[in-house]
Amino acid sequence: MSLFRYLLPLPLLALLPFANATAANKSFVGAGGNIRLSHASSLTPTRNFAGRPLMNRGWRQMWDGAPIGRGVGIVRFWELAKPTDGQGQVTELLQVGFSRSAAVVATCGTAGMVSGNVRRLPNRMLGGHRWTVYASGDAGMSQQVSATNLRSVINGACYAIDRVTYAVKAAPPAGRNAPTQAVAAARMDAILATIKVGTRR
Repeated sequence: MSLFRYLLPLPLLALLPFANATAANKSFVGAGGNIRLSHASSLTPTRNFAGRPLMNRGWRQMWDGAPIGRGVGIVRFWELAKPTDGQGQVTELLQVGFSRSAAVVATCGTAGMVSGNVRRLPNRMLGGHRWTVYASGDAGMSQQVSATNLRSVINGACYAIDRVTYAVKAAPPAGRNAPTQAVAAARMDAILATIKVGTRR
């Protein structure tokens, strides 16, 4: 690569950093083309929507104990990291799901968000659509979860994006090669910023 670099004309040399940045990301398309996003190549998309003690399993997170309703999990990304405070381990996570159930769509922006641990945030524009946004959290003996939850009805379907941080202080430390919490969180936030809903026109 170093020899090749010297053979390139100056205009192409200027583009090399951008080419390398693009190569470090991958594209994901799901839900029949209705969800498009980019993610770091080190992350693997999954459709395993398993729950945890402070998180329900399934396509969206609910914080008041209500059933999650009929829906489909589109994709989940997660990464185990070294927590900022150095105790135990933390999982940074982002998941996307949707539902075309009339009952779910009717309460898309409020269902699961009626709880003392939930507070309303200002609406957010993402991918050209307006999203209802909540901040939520919960804590147990040695576990703590905090989340930002986005909901929107787009083309007759309820879309749910949950950006979650799940810390377990009593867990063994994350592996030596695990990223710091700041790095893992930045990767999830970068995915969130690229999400687009709706088929290409």
